[in-house]
Amino acid sequence: MGKMLKYLKPYWLMVIVIFVLVSMAAIGQLLLPDYMSRMIGEGITPVFEVFDSASGEFVSTDYCDIELGDDVCRVVGQESDLDVIVKYGGMMLVVTLISSAAWIGLMYFSSNVSAKVGRDIRSDLYKKINAFSLVESEKFGTSTLITRSTNDVMQIQNYLIMLLRMVLRVPIVFIGALILSWQKSPELTSVLFWGIPLLTALIVIVFIIVLPLFKALQKKVDKITQVTRESINGVRVIRAFNKGHKEVERFKSANEDLTGTVLSAGKVLSVMNPAVNLIFNFVILGVIYAAFTMITGGIQGSYQGLADVSAVMQYSFQILFSLLMITFTFIMYPRAQVSSKRVLEVLEQEITIVDDGDAKYDDHAFEGEIKFSDVCFKFADAEQNVLENISFSARPGEVLAIIGSTGSGKTTLINLLPRFYDVSCGSIKIDDIDIRNIKMQKLRSLIGFVPQTATLFSGTIQDNITYGKPDASTEEIEAAARIAQASEFIESLDDGFNARVDQGAVNFSGGQKQRLSIARAVIRKPLIYVFDDSFSALDFKTDAALRSALRQETTASTVLIVAQRIGTIMDADKIIVLQEGRIVGQGKHKELLDSCEVYREIAFSQLTEAELA
Repeated sequence: MGKMLKYLKPYWLMVIVIFVLVSMAAIGQLLLPDYMSRMIGEGITPVFEVFDSASGEFVSTDYCDIELGDDVCRVVGQESDLDVIVKYGGMMLVVTLISSAAWIGLMYFSSNVSAKVGRDIRSDLYKKINAFSLVESEKFGTSTLITRSTNDVMQIQNYLIMLLRMVLRVPIVFIGALILSWQKSPELTSVLFWGIPLLTALIVIVFIIVLPLFKALQKKVDKITQVTRESINGVRVIRAFNKGHKEVERFKSANEDLTGTVLSAGKVLSVMNPAVNLIFNFVILGVIYAAFTMITGGIQGSYQGLADVSAVMQYSFQILFSLLMITFTFIMYPRAQVSSKRVLEVLEQEITIVDDGDAKYDDHAFEGEIKFSDVCFKFADAEQNVLENISFSARPGEVLAIIGSTGSGKTTLINLLPRFYDVSCGSIKIDDIDIRNIKMQKLRSLIGFVPQTATLFSGTIQDNITYGKPDASTEEIEAAARIAQASEFIESLDDGFNARVDQGAVNFSGGQKQRLSIARAVIRKPLIYVFDDSFSALDFKTDAALRSALRQETTASTVLIVAQRIGTIMDADKIIVLQEGRIVGQGKHKELLDSCEVYREIAFSQLTEAELA
C-alpha cells in the first residue's frame, strides 16, 4: 500500500491543505469541552447555607460537604457571571464555525485528491496493459485485468479517502484529549487505560483474521467477472447447445463462493462492532463510577468539579471514538493492501517485448521486403519450440500465402512480424533491417493487420474504417469499403457509413465484420498487408472479388495471407506449407501439388482434381 502513496506526490499542496484543515477541525473538537467546562466552573457559582447550631439558624457559606443532609447544608441558589458565560460562549461559537468550515474543506479536498489518484492509477494501468505483449496479456487474463483496473482501484481510492481524513486527525484528537482530560482529572482519565489495551488487542485479532479472507475475496471477484464475461460473449454458443442451465449453475457456484467469503468476513466484522461498543460503554461506566466516588467523597464549593467531570466524559468519548476510527481504518486496510498488491503486480510486470528500436529508422523510406531467417519461437512456459527453422522472403508486389493444418503455427508465425511476440532465435527483417531495431510505432505503421477474429469497436462504421487513419477523406473511406466488398451492405443500411456498431458488433454478421476489418487495413495503404484467415466467413464469390480488388490495390505492397481454403491461395505468388511448426513445402500451387504431400492432402480434401487444375 505504501507504494501507492507515491501517487499523492503531484498533489502535495492539496495534501498539505488537507493536513492543515484536519488539524484545525481536530483542535476545534478538543477546545469545545474545555470551554464548556470553564463556562460552567467559572461562570456559575452555587450559594450555600449551613445550619449554625449556636444561633439555631442557617448562615451563608462558601462550601458544603456533599455528604451532609439538607437539614445541615443546602444549596439555596447560584450566581451567574454573564461576562464569563458570553466570553466562553462566543469562543465556542467561533471555534464551531471555524471547525465546521475546516470539515467542509477537508471533505472536498480529500475527495478531490482521492478521485484524481484513482484516475492516475487507472491511467497508468491502462497504459501498462496497452504496452503488454500477448505474453503478459495471456499471463494475467482479461477478467483479472478488468477487475484490477476497476474494483481494486476503487478499494484503494476508498481507503485513501479515509486515510487522508483520519491519519492526522486521530492522533491529534487521541493525544490532545488524553492530555486535556488528564489536566482536568487524572483519577478519571486513568480509567481509560483499561479500555485502550483491550481495543488494541481486538484490532490486532481482527486484522489477522480478515487479511486472508480479503485476499481470497479479490480472487473470487476475478472468477465471477470471468464467468460473467464468458457467458455474455458466448451467449450464442450457450443457446445453440442449450447449455443455459449449465452456465447458470457455473455462475451460481462462483457467486455462492464469493458470497461465502464475504459472509465470513462480515461475521468477523459483525462481532467487531458490538465488541467495540461493549468496551466503549464499560469504559464510560467506569468513568461515571469514578466521578461518583470523587463527588461523594469531597467538599464542594463550586461547580468546577462537575464541569471537569463533564469535560472528561466528552474527552473519553473523543478518545474512544478515535480508537474506533483506527479500528475502521485497520479493517479497511487488509482489503486495500490486497488490492494495492494486485495493482502493483500489473504496474511492475516486466514487459518482455521492449520498444528499444533506433529512431533513425523513423524517417527511413521502407519498401516492404520481408525476410525470415532461421526463425524459431517458443512460449515462455513451454519446453519445446512451436516454430522451428522458418526461412522465407517476400518482395513488394508479391502475395505470399501460408497454409497448414490446425495447430501448425500459422497465426503464431505472422504474429511475430508486428512483434506481438518476439522470435526466440533467428531474425525477421524488413528491407534488411531487423524489426527489433525499428521503433514499434514505425514498424506497425508499415503493416495493415487483419486478425483472425474480426474486432469492431462501438461507434459507427466510419469510425471503425478510419480507426487507423482518422483524417481519411470521404473518397478514401468509400474506396476502402469498395475494395473490401463492403459497399453494398453499407449502402443498404439506413444511415450508411454512419450506421451504429453495437458493443461486440453483434448487429453484423461474421462476413460483414471481416470486410469492415479489411477496409480498416486497406485505408491505411500500408507497405505490408497481413491477413490472418480473414476471408473464412466470406462466400466464394465475395472472396474471389475481394482478392481481385486487393491485387489491383496492393501492386506495390507485400501481402501475407493465412488461409484454410485452397481456393483463397491458389493464385498466390508463393505458398508456404506448415506442419508442426516447420516448413514442409514452399512454392506455387502446381509445384506443391506435385512435391508436397501435406499440401496435396489439404487440397484434395477441399476441391476436385478438375477444380485444382
